[in-house]
Parts: sequence; C-alpha cells; structure tokens
Amino acid sequence: MKVKDIMTENVVYAEVPGNSSEALELLLKHNISGIPVVKRGTKELMGIVTRSDFARNPEEGQLALLMTREVHTTTPEEDIKNVARAFLEKNFRRMPVVTDSHLVGIVTVSDIVWRAIAKMNISEPVEKYMESKITTVWEETPLKVAYEIMRLSGERALPVLDNEGKMSGIIGDTDLLKVFEITESTHKSELSGGTEGDRWGWDSKNVIYITKKRLELPDKRVKDVMVKDVVTVTKRTSVSECAKRMAKKRIEQIPVINAEGDLIGMVKDISLLKAMF
Repeated sequence: MKVKDIMTENVVYAEVPGNSSEALELLLKHNISGIPVVKRGTKELMGIVTRSDFARNPEEGQLALLMTREVHTTTPEEDIKNVARAFLEKNFRRMPVVTDSHLVGIVTVSDIVWRAIAKMNISEPVEKYMESKITTVWEETPLKVAYEIMRLSGERALPVLDNEGKMSGIIGDTDLLKVFEITESTHKSELSGGTEGDRWGWDSKNVIYITKKRLELPDKRVKDVMVKDVVTVTKRTSVSECAKRMAKKRIEQIPVINAEGDLIGMVKDISLLKAMF
C-alpha cells in the first residue's frame, strides 16, 4: 500500500508571510493539532506548526519564527511501511506529502492505523503493544492543571478517575483544543530616541502599542469536557480490531481493561505501527 492510498489530499495549511494568530485560529476551527505551512500564493512547503509550538512560545507573533522549518516529507508513491518506520524512529505524528517540493497531501499515524492496519486482519493481541504505566487525572482537576500534566508527561490523552479511583472518562489534547479561548493583551512600549535636542535636556519618545493573541483555558474542570462514553479493549483484542475501534471513534489512544472493567493499560496508535513489521 502506498501513501497516496491513505493520505489526506484536502489539506488545511497556513501561509507565510503571515501571523501566528491566523494559524492558531485554523487549528481551533478544524480541531487539529498541527498544519503544514506553505509560501503565500503557492503550495511550496516551508515548514509545519503545531499546538506544541504555540504552547512553547505563545508570545511569538510571526509564523515564520514560530514554525518548524526542518520537516520530514514523503511522496505519494512511497510505501506506507517506510513512513510508519520513520514515525516510530523519529517519534512524530504527521508528514507532509510533496511533489517537487509542493504540498499535495498529508499522512499521519492515525491515517495508517485507521485506513491500513484496520484492514490488514492482524490477529495478534494488543497486549504486546499496550503500556501498563499510565498517567491519569482526577475528574475534579482544573483544566489548566490537566494541561500541564499532559505537557510534562508528554501524553496526548489521560484516563480520568472518579472519587473511587474508577475510570469515569478520558480527556485528550483535542478535547482541550475545543475549549481553548483566544485572548488578546495589549501593552505599551516606549522607545526613547536620541536627537540633537538631547544635549539641551529634551526627551523624544515613540509610544508603540503591541497587541498579542494567545491560548487560554477556561476555569473548568476535567469532568466538564472529558469524553464519558469511553471505547475500550481488552489485552486479548486483536490489533486490527483495536484499529477499527480507533477509526470508528477517530481516536488515537484507547484504554485497556480487565474482566472486572478495571483500567490496566493504554494502547497508542503509534504503538500499533510496530505490528506492521
């Protein structure tokens, strides 16, 4: 199977020259965590910008300075196994598809899992690919704290526990993207300019008002935005069946439960790529 068989052709992208707030609004509008950046008026690929870039440098207003320029790319004719291997080795999730340096599509980890592995009839159980060390969050945790837990742990989704320690939901970075608010702040900058009049005690100043946009989470708790109807698997569920459940709900991680319904692990879509080799 080739990249062209599973890639997304109708790509959401940002343009440079451009400002960061325009790209941020695209992420929020389409509820995605990263988009390619192309040269304005063309489809020439210039870089990629992700939610992590905005979190790392929220004050940067120029998209060209915020985006990542060194981007791994692929072509429509590439075998998806080579792309999957690159995802596993480099630990990233999306790859622009280019022809003659121009953007023609994008392929992600989820594309391979949802559109390829789900159809491969891989009967191997997911137990081999699940992670038993899990970062969780209490359902009463403020969203701002939950976001920091995700950032510090490097996790994209967290199972949510109730007061009894039982799983009551799951919250992911896309759930947070849905409730992020764009706030504006304006501050005054006074720049003093030297002139001949300075020797006589005159003071020349230019006042510049700088407006910046950034992401802010509302004062809500995890239980207010978490997904309550959680799709799960057991450790005996096959790889392809797990991929099918992920594809049906368009999710990237899925909790693993035992016969009593207790949480025992998590399966990430990128881990399922290993089943291809």
